[in-house]
Amino acid sequence: MNKSTFQDHFISEHQNIIITSRTPQHYSPKPNFNFSKITFITNGIGLHIINDKPYTIYPRMLFFTQANDLQLYEHTQNLSTLNIYYQPSEHFHLIKGFEALIPKQFASFHIHRFLDRNSASLIQASLDKLIASQDKGYIEQESLFLRLLVDIRYCSYFYDKNNTNERRTLRLIRWLHTHYQEQVNWGEVAAQFSITVRTMHRYLDKDIGLSPQRYLNKLRLFNALYQLLYTNKAITSVAQDCGFDDHSWFATCFRKEFGVPPRNVKVQGSAYGQLKK
Repeated sequence: MNKSTFQDHFISEHQNIIITSRTPQHYSPKPNFNFSKITFITNGIGLHIINDKPYTIYPRMLFFTQANDLQLYEHTQNLSTLNIYYQPSEHFHLIKGFEALIPKQFASFHIHRFLDRNSASLIQASLDKLIASQDKGYIEQESLFLRLLVDIRYCSYFYDKNNTNERRTLRLIRWLHTHYQEQVNWGEVAAQFSITVRTMHRYLDKDIGLSPQRYLNKLRLFNALYQLLYTNKAITSVAQDCGFDDHSWFATCFRKEFGVPPRNVKVQGSAYGQLKK
């Protein structure tokens, strides 16, 4: 694929922020531009791989990518995003040093954020104002961009002291993303986050359309897909690493999710190539 250029995104060298809605490309090669991006997942699910780190994404998540990040998407299901491209603060007229509000990728959880409904509504309101300002002067646009960054920082679950059931469930989901390979007792996990199993089921079914166990299985399978595509591990090792003790059950679940057996993926690999530094 051809590399994206400045002209593919920004109309002129004086433009510092643009907002686009597009279907993510599977493969994002090393860029030859110096702008970064905030991505909001508006629909669908998929596997986001950034700098060789896999992450399962779904609606009402957002993440940050820098100009030198390498990323791709695998097995996207109706995935659509809203993207805010922005240049370094040195190009801005009014706000300087706003990068201090942008998380750096020490680990994937620093750049991927979970939003509850109130937070998503707040950020959507800020986005609507920013979108409406694209044909206006830089003072209004830059001030609204700064407002958006502040709102995102405030709304990230670990900055907010609210302790609602929804926030507790979001923390539980965060926990699943880093403990998906473990054997999970749903009653114990729900108690750990001070919610009921019924509340956990209601939230996931309403917002994601999956039961807790189906969501956990998707996390395991998406991470298994990543390992099959981008590591040299044997299929049995991948299954065990992703929480499947029964290899036959893993193969059945994998084929049901991705339409092919894991051996096919291991042999044929990805149609989009591996990440290259």
